[in-house]
Amino acid sequence: MIAIRNATVKMLRRLISLLLLPAALLLARISPPPAVPARITLTEDVPVCSPFQTADTVNGAAGSIFYILRPKSDALTVVQSGSFGMLESATDNTGPFLAAIDYCRANPNTKLVIAPGVYRFTQTYKIVLQGLRNICIEGEGAKFIFCKPGRQIHVRNCVGLEIHGLAIDHDRVNDPIDDVAVVQNADPNAHTLDFCFFEKTDVDETMVLKAATQCDPQSLTFGAPGSEKEVYFTNLEQPILHVAKVSPNVLRVTHDGCMDSFADGETYILRHHIYDGEGICTENSTHVTYSGMKIYGGTGCFFVFGVGASHFQILDTTVGVDPQDTTGAHVSAAADAIHIANTNGRFRVEGCDISRQGDDALNVHDGLGYIHAVDGDTVQMYASAFKLSAGDTLRFKDAEFQDIPDFSAVIVSADTSGKLKTVRFDRDVSDVLRPGFIACNTAADSSGYVLRNNYIHENRARGFLLQSSCGLCENNRFYKTQMQAIKIVVDIIPELWQEGTGVNTLEIRGNTFDRCVVGENSEVITLSTHLNGRSADGYAFENIDVVGNTFSAFPGRVVNAANVNGFNFAESAVQTERHDNALRFGAYCENLRLYGNDWQGRGAWLAKYPRCKTMREWIFLYSEIQGSSRAKN
Repeated sequence: MIAIRNATVKMLRRLISLLLLPAALLLARISPPPAVPARITLTEDVPVCSPFQTADTVNGAAGSIFYILRPKSDALTVVQSGSFGMLESATDNTGPFLAAIDYCRANPNTKLVIAPGVYRFTQTYKIVLQGLRNICIEGEGAKFIFCKPGRQIHVRNCVGLEIHGLAIDHDRVNDPIDDVAVVQNADPNAHTLDFCFFEKTDVDETMVLKAATQCDPQSLTFGAPGSEKEVYFTNLEQPILHVAKVSPNVLRVTHDGCMDSFADGETYILRHHIYDGEGICTENSTHVTYSGMKIYGGTGCFFVFGVGASHFQILDTTVGVDPQDTTGAHVSAAADAIHIANTNGRFRVEGCDISRQGDDALNVHDGLGYIHAVDGDTVQMYASAFKLSAGDTLRFKDAEFQDIPDFSAVIVSADTSGKLKTVRFDRDVSDVLRPGFIACNTAADSSGYVLRNNYIHENRARGFLLQSSCGLCENNRFYKTQMQAIKIVVDIIPELWQEGTGVNTLEIRGNTFDRCVVGENSEVITLSTHLNGRSADGYAFENIDVVGNTFSAFPGRVVNAANVNGFNFAESAVQTERHDNALRFGAYCENLRLYGNDWQGRGAWLAKYPRCKTMREWIFLYSEIQGSSRAKN
């Protein structure tokens, strides 16, 4: 029967191919696809190093090459942390540590060695690493415990800084980041439920609840199989009306209906912190390296790179729960492990193990301004994460995310208080700009990056959120991400966030995607635009290559793409479980190529054929894939 079915399928495919070929040739003459823009290549000259420096060579997408300078460890003058009074027995090491940093600032080409041990920081004042030149902080065997939420370390105006080996965690004993609980006695009619904290003998009914996310009941990691129930209490006006302690480890919660879908027996990760500060924020600094670090906990995003940061890297670093933790921790960073926005790019993340964070493993993007009102030279815009400084030049896109050519404006002043920002320009812009148009700042460009040999696993949300150009994502392993392993997007929800300036040149090569999209809500790789509730009428992405990858055990589509001109899906192995484990191309998809792919599994014979929104796109694409892909049952 199988042989007869296969022969019948092959005959039907040949017949369809013959029928469609004349239509494809005719369409190609009548309406050929637009040309694909040139790929972006970023190259730098080899830097001249001092006797105290070395340079890492980073080879990126489309032949790009850039260099990141590092302190040459064995050439530096060594000082010991104990000389400045850092002690394991101290209740707060902030002052002594900053004294050591003051010494390093006054003495470039220094290595500060922190003796092995556990050091507490109650942060009576902030830790700022400022004005350092060619400094290495060696922390192998040392662990910093931060006791208060907020920004823990702020790196600014540094050139040539490396922090190596240091472990960092939050004081979970006195201020937990998370708990796990199972639902009991759920009553949607009364809007009540009980949370049983089965890992604890006693809980505090005054605990702060900021988010509840359904998790795997066996591994207690983000991503409940086939489900994605979640509530962010911080986004609601008064979600929790009353909390009562009904037994030492059970809390009865009365709510506004936001948890009516929660059912008895379901297990949830409850977060007490989400966006309550950053672990290490790096701004206006170049040639910064974080290597061999162990990040066990933080109350918000951990590694944050912002305005003025460029030529930075995270190497051989772990972001995950401390394997020796005794507090019952299940969350590492409470939000993104790595968040990169409005930088000057040229960065690398390589050899890292990233897991259990409360949001994306890595998000790279530049901010946008979404125009609300225009009056002469003054514009009101939503701009939650957008650089707005006097002297910056903005360029603009229309409501369909298409460039407005030969038009720009320079910021004279900006009032960034409140959700709506007021920006005054050096010219009258009312004859060109309209509400719904989009602003981009030419002073920020996070392009030029390499993400290689990382292990991304068992986290909430996405693996990599890639929204900047000239990127290479190579030889990474993605395992049990709750949502997409990779998302490429322009995303504007005016009153919440506005990010992603479009992508030209992204190479996704040699990666392994295993059991991703645990919540079964999406595809493994997404390309999409969301402009205040709708998709763009045009292209936002060019020259996207998904080549030489392996996909297995995923519930939906392997790729869902829209708004892309120039997309290659090639030389990849796809293990299917059902016929809709396919590629889908929506509106504004042109110059698509599929070749050399190996489709295996129960659904392979249908999954190898992509789904397209229009017959024209399907005919063009069908002509491309004939004889170029293999399917095995």
